[in-house]
Amino acid sequence: MQILKIKTEKRGRGDIGEEAAAEYLISKGYRILERNYVSGGYEIDIIAENKDYTVFAEVKSRTPTQNNKYDLPPCAAVTKEKQYKIIRAATGYNYSHKSDRHIRFDVIEVYLADNAGKVSAERIHHIEGAFDGSAAKDYFKEKARSRRR
Repeated sequence: MQILKIKTEKRGRGDIGEEAAAEYLISKGYRILERNYVSGGYEIDIIAENKDYTVFAEVKSRTPTQNNKYDLPPCAAVTKEKQYKIIRAATGYNYSHKSDRHIRFDVIEVYLADNAGKVSAERIHHIEGAFDGSAAKDYFKEKARSRRR
Protein backbone atom coordinates (compact mmCIF):
# COMPACT_ATOMS: atom_id res chain seq x y z
CA MET A 1 0.00 0.00 0.00
CA GLN A 2 1.37 3.40 -0.95
CA ILE A 3 0.76 6.60 0.93
CA LEU A 4 -0.12 9.45 -1.41
CA LYS A 5 2.85 11.79 -1.38
CA ILE A 6 1.68 15.22 -2.48
CA LYS A 7 4.66 17.55 -2.46
CA THR A 8 3.52 20.50 -0.43
CA GLU A 9 5.71 22.96 1.43
CA LYS A 10 4.72 21.24 4.70
CA ARG A 11 5.61 17.79 3.26
CA GLY A 12 8.93 19.19 2.02
CA ARG A 13 9.77 20.44 5.50
CA GLY A 14 8.74 17.07 6.92
CA ASP A 15 11.10 15.34 4.48
CA ILE A 16 13.95 17.60 5.63
CA GLY A 17 13.16 16.71 9.24
CA GLU A 18 13.00 12.98 8.52
CA GLU A 19 16.32 13.07 6.67
CA ALA A 20 17.94 14.97 9.56
CA ALA A 21 16.49 12.46 12.06
CA ALA A 22 17.82 9.50 10.05
CA GLU A 23 21.28 11.09 9.85
CA TYR A 24 21.15 11.77 13.59
CA LEU A 25 20.29 8.14 14.38
CA ILE A 26 23.09 6.87 12.13
CA SER A 27 25.54 9.20 13.91
CA LYS A 28 24.43 7.61 17.21
CA GLY A 29 25.19 4.10 15.96
CA TYR A 30 21.73 3.03 14.80
CA ARG A 31 21.15 1.15 11.57
CA ILE A 32 18.16 2.35 9.55
CA LEU A 33 15.96 -0.60 8.58
CA GLU A 34 13.02 1.19 6.95
CA ARG A 35 11.77 4.68 6.19
CA ASN A 36 8.11 5.53 5.73
CA TYR A 37 7.11 1.93 6.41
CA VAL A 38 3.40 1.24 5.90
CA SER A 39 1.40 -1.60 7.43
CA GLY A 40 -2.35 -1.83 7.78
CA GLY A 41 -2.73 1.66 6.36
CA TYR A 42 -0.55 3.20 9.08
CA GLU A 43 2.93 4.65 8.62
CA ILE A 44 6.09 4.68 10.71
CA ASP A 45 8.59 7.38 9.77
CA ILE A 46 11.77 5.49 10.69
CA ILE A 47 12.47 1.97 11.88
CA ALA A 48 16.01 1.56 13.18
CA GLU A 49 17.98 -0.77 15.38
CA ASN A 50 20.95 -0.71 17.67
CA LYS A 51 22.49 -3.59 19.61
CA ASP A 52 19.57 -3.74 22.06
CA TYR A 53 16.47 -2.26 20.44
CA THR A 54 14.30 -2.12 17.37
CA VAL A 55 13.14 1.49 17.43
CA PHE A 56 9.97 2.78 15.82
CA ALA A 57 10.48 6.52 15.54
CA GLU A 58 7.94 9.21 14.78
CA VAL A 59 9.58 12.37 13.48
CA LYS A 60 7.93 15.72 14.13
CA SER A 61 9.42 18.83 12.57
CA ARG A 62 8.57 22.43 13.37
CA THR A 63 9.58 25.82 12.03
CA PRO A 64 9.36 28.85 14.34
CA THR A 65 6.47 31.28 13.96
CA GLN A 66 6.96 34.89 12.85
CA ASN A 67 8.05 35.98 16.33
CA ASN A 68 10.74 33.26 16.18
CA LYS A 69 9.09 31.02 18.78
CA TYR A 70 7.84 27.46 18.62
CA ASP A 71 4.19 27.40 19.73
CA LEU A 72 4.20 23.84 21.09
CA PRO A 73 6.92 21.21 21.26
CA PRO A 74 6.72 18.95 18.21
CA CYS A 75 6.07 15.89 20.38
CA ALA A 76 2.69 17.39 21.36
CA ALA A 77 1.46 16.30 17.92
CA VAL A 78 2.01 12.63 18.81
CA THR A 79 -1.45 12.12 20.26
CA LYS A 80 -2.83 8.88 21.70
CA GLU A 81 -4.50 8.25 18.34
CA LYS A 82 -1.18 8.71 16.52
CA GLN A 83 0.54 6.41 19.02
CA TYR A 84 -2.14 3.80 18.39
CA LYS A 85 -1.52 4.00 14.63
CA ILE A 86 2.25 3.68 15.06
CA ILE A 87 1.83 0.69 17.35
CA ARG A 88 -0.54 -0.97 14.85
CA ALA A 89 2.03 -0.51 12.06
CA ALA A 90 4.82 -1.75 14.35
CA THR A 91 2.79 -4.87 15.09
CA GLY A 92 2.62 -5.56 11.36
CA TYR A 93 6.34 -4.99 11.00
CA ASN A 94 7.18 -7.28 13.92
CA TYR A 95 4.94 -10.00 12.52
CA SER A 96 6.94 -10.15 9.29
CA HIS A 97 10.39 -9.28 10.71
CA LYS A 98 11.18 -11.50 13.68
CA SER A 99 13.82 -10.17 16.07
CA ASP A 100 15.20 -10.82 19.55
CA ARG A 101 15.66 -7.11 20.22
CA HIS A 102 13.50 -5.17 22.63
CA ILE A 103 10.98 -2.77 21.08
CA ARG A 104 10.94 0.94 21.77
CA PHE A 105 8.79 3.80 20.53
CA ASP A 106 10.66 7.08 20.18
CA VAL A 107 9.79 10.58 19.07
CA ILE A 108 12.40 12.67 17.34
CA GLU A 109 11.72 16.40 17.39
CA VAL A 110 13.42 18.37 14.65
CA TYR A 111 13.52 22.13 15.03
CA LEU A 112 13.95 23.72 11.63
CA ALA A 113 15.39 27.08 10.69
CA ASP A 114 14.34 29.00 7.61
CA ASN A 115 17.19 31.20 6.42
CA ALA A 116 16.02 33.17 3.40
CA GLY A 117 14.01 30.24 2.07
CA LYS A 118 16.69 27.61 2.80
CA VAL A 119 15.25 25.25 5.39
CA SER A 120 17.58 23.16 7.51
CA ALA A 121 17.59 21.29 10.79
CA GLU A 122 18.75 23.58 13.57
CA ARG A 123 18.31 21.26 16.56
CA ILE A 124 17.23 17.66 17.21
CA HIS A 125 15.70 16.32 20.41
CA HIS A 126 15.45 12.53 20.64
CA ILE A 127 12.91 11.25 23.16
CA GLU A 128 13.72 7.60 23.77
CA GLY A 129 10.79 5.52 24.99
CA ALA A 130 8.36 8.39 24.42
CA PHE A 131 5.41 6.01 24.72
CA ASP A 132 4.75 2.30 25.06
CA GLY A 133 2.29 -0.29 23.85
CA SER A 134 -0.25 0.61 26.51
CA ALA A 135 -1.11 3.71 24.47
CA ALA A 136 -2.85 1.54 21.89
CA LYS A 137 -4.80 -0.29 24.56
CA ASP A 138 -5.84 2.97 26.27
CA TYR A 139 -6.85 4.58 22.99
CA PHE A 140 -8.86 1.52 21.94
CA LYS A 141 -10.72 1.46 25.29
CA GLU A 142 -11.45 5.19 25.08
CA LYS A 143 -12.72 4.85 21.52
CA ALA A 144 -14.96 1.91 22.48
CA ARG A 145 -16.40 3.89 25.41
CA SER A 146 -17.21 6.88 23.21
CA ARG A 147 -19.07 4.63 20.74
CA ARG A 148 -21.28 3.31 23.53
CA ARG A 149 -22.38 6.79 24.62
